[in-house]
Amino acid sequence: MHSSEVRDDSNIPELVLKLCKYLAPDSGLLQSKLTGIAFQWLTQSSNNQENVLSDEPLVVNNIHELLSSRSSKDVENFDLLYSSLSKSGIIRDRTTLLSFLYRISLAHHERPLRSLCCKLDKLHMKELRGSKASVQRSVNNLSSIDSNSVRHIFERNDRKFTETTTASTLARANSQATTISSAAWSHHDIPSSSKASICYPVTEQELLHDVIYSLQGIQGKFLRKNLSGFGYKLDPKTSKPLSHIQRSLLERIVGTGLLHNQLRQFCEEHEKQSGLICQAFIATLNNELSEYYKIIAILQPNSEMTLRRVLFILQDHRTRFEWLAHIAEHCNDPKGGALITAVHGFLQHGSKVVQEVTRKVLEAVCNPLYIMLSRWLLDGEINDPCNEFFIEAKHVILAERLWHDKYIVRKSMVPSFMSMKQAKQILASGKSINFLKQVCKDGGQLPGREALQKLFNTTSADALFAPEQSIEFHLTLETVYKETSFRVLDLLKNKYNIYEHLQSLRRYLLLGQGDFIRHLLELLTPELNKPADAIYGHTLSAILESAIRVTNAQYEDEDTLKRLNISFMSHSIGDVGWDVFSLVYNVDGPIGTIFQTTMPTYQSLFGALWKAKRTEYVLANMRRQQISMAKLFRKVRELNPVMHIIHILTSKMIHFIHQTQYYFLFEVLECSWAELQTQFNKAECLDDIIMGHNSFLESIQRGVLIDTESRQLFSHLISIYNFVVNLESHQEAIYEAASCEYEAFMAYKRKTEDTERFEITNELEAAAKLRISKFHQFLNTTRLKVKSTVQTYDIIVTKFLELLACSSNMKLQLLSVRLSFNNFYKLSC
Repeated sequence: MHSSEVRDDSNIPELVLKLCKYLAPDSGLLQSKLTGIAFQWLTQSSNNQENVLSDEPLVVNNIHELLSSRSSKDVENFDLLYSSLSKSGIIRDRTTLLSFLYRISLAHHERPLRSLCCKLDKLHMKELRGSKASVQRSVNNLSSIDSNSVRHIFERNDRKFTETTTASTLARANSQATTISSAAWSHHDIPSSSKASICYPVTEQELLHDVIYSLQGIQGKFLRKNLSGFGYKLDPKTSKPLSHIQRSLLERIVGTGLLHNQLRQFCEEHEKQSGLICQAFIATLNNELSEYYKIIAILQPNSEMTLRRVLFILQDHRTRFEWLAHIAEHCNDPKGGALITAVHGFLQHGSKVVQEVTRKVLEAVCNPLYIMLSRWLLDGEINDPCNEFFIEAKHVILAERLWHDKYIVRKSMVPSFMSMKQAKQILASGKSINFLKQVCKDGGQLPGREALQKLFNTTSADALFAPEQSIEFHLTLETVYKETSFRVLDLLKNKYNIYEHLQSLRRYLLLGQGDFIRHLLELLTPELNKPADAIYGHTLSAILESAIRVTNAQYEDEDTLKRLNISFMSHSIGDVGWDVFSLVYNVDGPIGTIFQTTMPTYQSLFGALWKAKRTEYVLANMRRQQISMAKLFRKVRELNPVMHIIHILTSKMIHFIHQTQYYFLFEVLECSWAELQTQFNKAECLDDIIMGHNSFLESIQRGVLIDTESRQLFSHLISIYNFVVNLESHQEAIYEAASCEYEAFMAYKRKTEDTERFEITNELEAAAKLRISKFHQFLNTTRLKVKSTVQTYDIIVTKFLELLACSSNMKLQLLSVRLSFNNFYKLSC
């Protein structure tokens, strides 16, 4: 079969002669010239074959230009003939035929045959030195030989070629007869002694084999893999015969192979990497490679396939591969939502091709995210074993901590096409579903579920980022967020009475129920004055129940009263009951979600306000006792100096405590409570209530000086409270000493009045004098202590007021003005 194909080339001379006779039927001289030009063109060197046109439209255009220079009628005739040739299926390689005819006509029109022969001699002098004379004689005698002699020449040359052709060259000739034959004709007359040094030209069919291999990552005869990269390079040994055009085409084509190798290696390296989003990206790349392999499958070497056509066919894939490789480079490390963000950045590119490639990849990687999002919004569940979702679920045991700690937003995983506000709304929607199910035990139909289910059934992953679809998607998400949030708030307000619990916390832990707190103080004072380790919880619980029964607290809801209880803080040696006592309000269930985390804050606020209330209560008792002492010990004139000092100091303290208590209870507590009510009424979701409640507590902490910025102020305030308690102890000691002295004096006076003078012995008089002396000494010592207390108190209060005046809080500055009215304390600032 192969040998017959080689022998069939011997028919070419006869066909050429027939063609020339057909073109010049009436002129034998013209036939001879055309025949000579044709055979000279067919037997010219492969170096000149580079100028052969291989693009059919270009050849047709050149023929049009040539014919238009002659006559318009020739152009019309050519168009009719070319149309018939295009419709005919007999001739497959029309480009070569048209190029051949164009070259013959062009040579005949511009140059005579003899000038072409001279140029041929000059161009091939080195290659055809051994056979130049024979070729020249053959061409010069072409006009006088007949078809048999021409056939004889080619048959003789064919035998000569068959005898000297190697086995490998003959094998290539079997599959590529036309190109090999033309290559053989350019060397037919070369002597056998010079054939060993000749570089035979490489046909496109040979190069196509290497190209197809390189496009699939396999090196061939001419194209070798670079050891340091993914690309290819021309083998310097086997690529010597390649022309510049062939080299250029190969270099442009193998660039696609380089990109193919990069993408394939990326897929192999990340194929086993965990993560649904990453696997979706790899699957997209594999699909692109599969489509690429389908194109490669049709690029089999045949008579119609050329390197230029391969380059044209692969152009689209090359462009896509370039951007896919660029995207893969940016997605090498990120995963999950971060990978989606990296891909989404390419969607803003101005090129439509890049946008198309990016959109396809983005839709693929968003599909797992879309599924996770649907499960979260419909059922409140997270199926994310590889931590790719932008919402993270943590292990939380307490139901009260579910809303706060179990679910959080991973900021690094939020896709770039989604704002942080939308991410928080999605988080809140899923948390609301879990809150209703797990905490509220609500088995009703979840709000907005049907609309959301319909949305997920009718849209795809591109609804997340495509502007024409994302608007409806995000509007639906916002609607679901509002409906689920409203359902949660409705349950908390109407079923679980969250507002009533807020009021109870304000009344009892923030001392808003004045009659109850006052009565509780009176009942607890005897017990709390004891050492901390001598106090029993059941005793204080009984006192608490008594205070509830005799005050307006008895009208509270039964559930609220059950939650109110007594608590003891940890104590050390020397602590008394006042140091460890605290009221607590037990919360659980849905209301525990809001209040459980803030209970330590309530405890600290209660402690600060309780100390101020106790100081106010102590000063009130001191003032009452001073009035009693003034009446009882009116005749004990020795008390007047020290009691005068205590009275003045008590007045200072009462003014200080009253102004401070007014500031705490009205300007801080009441104003903060009014603001909380406003935020509570405007709340659209549970987070709004939690944030408003936290802001309420933070405002009170700043107001009562127990925040981190007011530690120095609070320490001075505690010192002032301690001075009040110390002053009470001094006054109690004076009262007891004065009472004893008064009773002893009255007893001694009764004896002197009721008995005769001789019964008063010297011993009794000496004892009376000694008692009076000790009493006077006690008063003097106490007066000195009280004076020292007054001085120290004034120093601490002055320092406290200076700190208030220098505070950045305007309310504290006004408090300083009220406490030092008319500049009583002579502040330095």
